[in-house]
Amino acid sequence: MSVAARGGRRPLVPATLLLLVVLVVTGCSAPSSRSNDAAATGQAPESAAGAKALASTRSDRLSASHAVPERAVISTGSIELVSSDVSATRTRLDAALSRLDGRVADEHTATDDHGTVTRSHLVVRVPSTRFDQAMTDLSGVASLRSSSRRAEDVTTQVIDIGARIAAERAGVRRLRDLVSHTASLGSLLAVERALTQRQGELESLRQQQAYLADQTSLATITVDVVRKVSSAPVEASAGGFVGGLRHGWHGLVVLVVAFLVAFGAVLPFAVLALLLGMPSWLVTRRMLRMRRLRTPAES
Repeated sequence: MSVAARGGRRPLVPATLLLLVVLVVTGCSAPSSRSNDAAATGQAPESAAGAKALASTRSDRLSASHAVPERAVISTGSIELVSSDVSATRTRLDAALSRLDGRVADEHTATDDHGTVTRSHLVVRVPSTRFDQAMTDLSGVASLRSSSRRAEDVTTQVIDIGARIAAERAGVRRLRDLVSHTASLGSLLAVERALTQRQGELESLRQQQAYLADQTSLATITVDVVRKVSSAPVEASAGGFVGGLRHGWHGLVVLVVAFLVAFGAVLPFAVLALLLGMPSWLVTRRMLRMRRLRTPAES
């Protein structure tokens, strides 16, 4: 037999395996068959294992499509309160959250120069089933300034991510089964690359599913408490004699205060002038007296 003839009879298992890897990665399905049927018809062992895994994938997708979850809703709310004592209001908020099985997820508190709490910002989480009750109870802790709520239905996203996770898990199982039945090095590397990609996509979907589960099971409410500042009362303007007397008295007080301020500013200079001028005046007076006494004596 010639070399060309021997080359034409090389086994087709690697080519068949590569084709099967492409079908697995792209999600294509093939008729399932057992390993003994594959041996009877001359099918490669790798193809039989892949067909079995594909049949398992169809079963997982079918069960995922029929497992419809309850309505999934993300509930968020916002409450703004006004109180003359922010610390006491904060204590009442903690008591209300304890009754609602809630918790504080984030908090920011501001104080003035005297250490008095002037503002408190809270992000609280409560069970979604008690969201309406939580909005009512938290709004009644102090004087309500504003309140708002929002509900987002994500049921479709939850169903879609669940189905995609089931498909990715089945794909990972198929590829792991192919790794155990692959003999060619090139085919093994291709299967491992596809397996790594599928595992990364599966992990990403799991994180999205966990995020949606957290948001739908617990509602988020933002509570802001600000201190109420009492404004000074406005005095009513008085007219007539009383008003004139009041304005005159106010003007007199201003004049006296201005005079005292001016006197206080001049007083140090007056004292200094007195201390320096008094000796000079005494000396000058004595000299003039002595001069008057000498003048009659000489004459």
